[in-house]
Amino acid sequence: MADNNANNGSDITMEYINVFGSTRQFNYNTSILCPLNHVPSMSVYFSAINIYGVGLFTIGGFIVVTILLFYVDIIKFIMQESKTPRVKTHTTFVISVYPVISIVTYCAMIVPRAQLLAEAVTQGVFMAAMYQLFCLFVAYCGGEAELIQKVKPDTILMTKVGPCCCWPCCILPKLPIDKTTVCFLRMLVLQLPVVQGMVYMILLIMWAEEESLYQINYMYIQPIIIISILFGIWGMIMTITMLKTILKTYSIQLKFMVLQIVLILAKLQGFATRIITWSDILPCKPPITPPVYGNLIYNCVMLIEMLILIIIARIIYKRTLSNNYKIESNNNNNNNNTINTITTIDGSNGSTAFQQNIVGEQQLQQQTIGGQFEKQKY
Repeated sequence: MADNNANNGSDITMEYINVFGSTRQFNYNTSILCPLNHVPSMSVYFSAINIYGVGLFTIGGFIVVTILLFYVDIIKFIMQESKTPRVKTHTTFVISVYPVISIVTYCAMIVPRAQLLAEAVTQGVFMAAMYQLFCLFVAYCGGEAELIQKVKPDTILMTKVGPCCCWPCCILPKLPIDKTTVCFLRMLVLQLPVVQGMVYMILLIMWAEEESLYQINYMYIQPIIIISILFGIWGMIMTITMLKTILKTYSIQLKFMVLQIVLILAKLQGFATRIITWSDILPCKPPITPPVYGNLIYNCVMLIEMLILIIIARIIYKRTLSNNYKIESNNNNNNNNTINTITTIDGSNGSTAFQQNIVGEQQLQQQTIGGQFEKQKY
């Protein structure tokens, strides 16, 4: 009996191995031959890749290289055109979102078990870039003190904006624009990388301890992630509403949107991928299980979207920097012309007036001396 069980187990194992090495298409959806939560190792994964998979990896690599070329072009332009070191630093960090996400996404395509790590890096880089975008808007104003002066301290900050404007029972006070309010907006955005980093660290610890522990607790942690994102987006929208008049030539709304789309795509597509995986729509061809198929589709779509977004970002940042550079150059030329005019007046006409004043003073002194002499004479 034991021998029969051993033979049966070996038959199942051999069948599983044969499926690994076979080029024929099988659709095993049993718990033995196709564990739905199983993700193969890199060696087993590559053993099942055919010519289509190689072509997919090649196209993905080409997209990553293209994104890096666009990134280098944008950074080179920023370093040449931008005059403020803080603007250079914050802009470089914000633009770095697209190549970093494309690289980790491509790594997750090649190494299936790196999917959770790629999602954590994507989330962390985006949240840090959102805070850097806030700092970039402040740097455009010249700092917090200049921001408060330009916005006019007597104005009121509108707090009932998206996403809070969508809540019917949302009653929020209007805040005066001062240093405390700006610090409050900064804290709303700064909590994004802090909270999201802690949450994903917990998820990675669960996944390292036991993958099923991560799968069970993933949905329970989502409310914390969503609340943190809503508060961060609320702070950014209030900041944009406050600055959209004084920074109308910087396209701050477009810069926020082209960054926010990264989060929307990552979250919505990740959620849709999990639903498709759990609904047993994707095929099971061991070792390519439904989670592997779902993650592969998700990563391919993300790469294409990152390429589109960095092209849009390149247009926005280059256009705004060029326009503001021309404005600053015109202002500097006007200031120089004014200074030259004043210098000319002081140098030519001013010297003539100075000579006339000296002659007048000499005549006055002579008249005064002559008057005193006449008095002494009499």
